[in-house]
Amino acid sequence: MFNIVSFIKGYLFDQEAGIRQLITWFLNLVMEEEVLLQAGAHRYERTDSRKASRNGYKPRTLLTKYGELDLLKPQFREFPFETEVFEKYSRVEKAILTAVSESYLQGVSTEGWKR
Repeated sequence: MFNIVSFIKGYLFDQEAGIRQLITWFLNLVMEEEVLLQAGAHRYERTDSRKASRNGYKPRTLLTKYGELDLLKPQFREFPFETEVFEKYSRVEKAILTAVSESYLQGVSTEGWKR
């Protein structure tokens, strides 16, 4: 669960840990969007367009220049979940920080931040 107030306090106290927390939240959110696209339906949604059912998460560690991030990789019952997060992270690390910063500056809704 991401709590914006907790993130801000943590960032003010320890900027490196705060950045790790933000990147972890962001990458987990990216994988949640990928799982939605691959499954063809939201969690617990019943629809004819559903291609797969969720089957929990697998903990994964991603090493970044900010340290290790503990991520939750979604899983499907029918086929393996494929994500761009782990394979391309080393090439897009800087782009992620830029995207998060731009989203904040453009006033992206904080509604999903309390998940």
